[in-house]
Amino acid sequence: MRRFSEFLARNAAGCVVLAVFAGFAPLAGASGHPGPPFEALQPGEFVTQQLRVPVRIVLIGFGDEVDPSVIREWLPAVSRPLVRYPQFYGLNGRDLGLEYGLQYSVLRKGRRFESDFFRYLARIGTEGPRTVYQTFYNNQNTNVVDVPEKVLYIEAKKVEAWLASQDRCDEKGYTIYFVNWYGRPDFRFHLFTKSDDADPDTGFAFGTLQSRGVVAWGGSSSRSWFYDFSAGPEWNSTNYVVDSEDLDGDGEPEYRMPVIWEYSHSGYRAPELLSLDMGLLARFVGLNLLFTSSPLYDPLVTAPEPFGRKIAHLTMLEDDPDPSQKGASFINAAYARSKLDSFEPYYRWRVPLRDVDPIDDGAKQTLETFTGTNVQPGCWQSLGTTFAQPFCYFDENRDAYVPEYGPRDYVAPVFNFNTTDDGLGAQFGLLGFADDNWVDGTQSFVFTFGAPAYRSFGYGFTSTVVHEVGHHIGLSHPHDGYDPEFGLDYGPSGSFYFAWVGDESDTVMHYITLSNGFGVHNRDNMYRWETAGYLNRANALAGDLLASRHARRVQGILRAADRHAARATHELQRWDYLDAVTSARWAYSLLAGAAERLGISSARLADARRALPGELVKKEGCRPRIAPDQEPQ
Repeated sequence: MRRFSEFLARNAAGCVVLAVFAGFAPLAGASGHPGPPFEALQPGEFVTQQLRVPVRIVLIGFGDEVDPSVIREWLPAVSRPLVRYPQFYGLNGRDLGLEYGLQYSVLRKGRRFESDFFRYLARIGTEGPRTVYQTFYNNQNTNVVDVPEKVLYIEAKKVEAWLASQDRCDEKGYTIYFVNWYGRPDFRFHLFTKSDDADPDTGFAFGTLQSRGVVAWGGSSSRSWFYDFSAGPEWNSTNYVVDSEDLDGDGEPEYRMPVIWEYSHSGYRAPELLSLDMGLLARFVGLNLLFTSSPLYDPLVTAPEPFGRKIAHLTMLEDDPDPSQKGASFINAAYARSKLDSFEPYYRWRVPLRDVDPIDDGAKQTLETFTGTNVQPGCWQSLGTTFAQPFCYFDENRDAYVPEYGPRDYVAPVFNFNTTDDGLGAQFGLLGFADDNWVDGTQSFVFTFGAPAYRSFGYGFTSTVVHEVGHHIGLSHPHDGYDPEFGLDYGPSGSFYFAWVGDESDTVMHYITLSNGFGVHNRDNMYRWETAGYLNRANALAGDLLASRHARRVQGILRAADRHAARATHELQRWDYLDAVTSARWAYSLLAGAAERLGISSARLADARRALPGELVKKEGCRPRIAPDQEPQ
């Protein structure tokens, strides 16, 4: 823990808060044509949208053992999200144009609210046997208590909804609930469950697994996340292990949050560290990973041109000769489209599917080289790793697999390899990855993998496709992210192992396979990123249009675009993010159409899209976490 604190203290210096452009700009072009003042557009300027973000931390069932001042010490005043992937190449990426002013309140709920809440948990809980992980905890040498044979299983979404309705919190802000039921006479050992979203291809409900009993949840229906210190122990965060701090034997402890009764002088964690742990969870999970997260890739790279479509083109490559194991039987393009369409309804989504049966020679050689089953010379050699073979092969042969779409469309090529268990070779366990261009951290292709063994565990292709396309359009996992103040990109290992609990939220982007779509936190973040981006695109185009000798001809369009931009900025401050991004896209689209009609090329937009040189970085993919109780179905 000391190393963790020293590292953060070392990196806290040098944090810079950038200036924010604000105010009104007059409509006057270089051509001398006057115009009315703009309400929202600032032609030629880059504007950082300043957003006030209230964050409530609500304590339920805690007393004087929690020191709110210690929690506050860990919470940043300002957060500026950035595009993560270019950082791996030593590049800054596009400035998102967002700055969050974070304002905190820490409060305790009264006894009446606590009693009502815990009675509700007891009422909706279903009694069942303790999990194998709770039994494993009981078998530890240093555990403080033993979990009884019977525990309660409580539906997580209902708990989230109850807290949101009974707390009556302002939805123009976020809330973290820290819960402790332990120590009350009505306490029951318990876990939370979510089993209502089965895999769309196999029908398997991962939420029925004992390993998917969780201690936290949020984002299903509210801008909140609750973490129950008195639930568990659980598999996901591995807090059922208390005999050792070093789980993998590498000499570096994995920092984890134990159950509440382990905060004792005879337990796993000293009781005075409880408040610190709450601060760590609030900052490095609640803020950085859920509420105000940074995108993995630049979302606007995947934006179609005005009135174009957004297309995820699926190619199924059939490498399993067994007719009962065809990949086309385990992918649902219509389902994938429904999830993407509901997430970004301001685009016209298409998700066509082409089945290549059998797989062609070039794609098969690429698969074998990538999995190590038959490594052959290929385009990967110039990049130094066989992990590059899928990218460089499909980059050179894209036209053979992806048809030509409209010039205004954005196309995300998705290649799905359906192979045998042996065909996965050294990549067994990899479900998929959203690759970049191996130059500057800009997204390129999506690759997913399927085999009979995967389906025996419950995995088809569709949910993986939605997950990886989610990466492609910008979303990170809820267990890895970026801390803007410390300039720190981190994942769930070592001092940040506790970040795994970010997966206990409603999103297809997590690794515990409890959701197949996008939750409230995904929507908030994506809509803010794109709103700010479209407004700055509109500002760039407005500057170019005003500098044109044809400025007088487009004054009406400039006024209309300004009205849309004004609505976008207004709704952004009102937390109506869907309306904000829809209006911002209209502002940009109107100006882009005007620029196209006048034959004006925007140098500012070209600069924003220019690729920068970089160096090769380590590549990773999305590998599901297979729990011991996850037996083949």
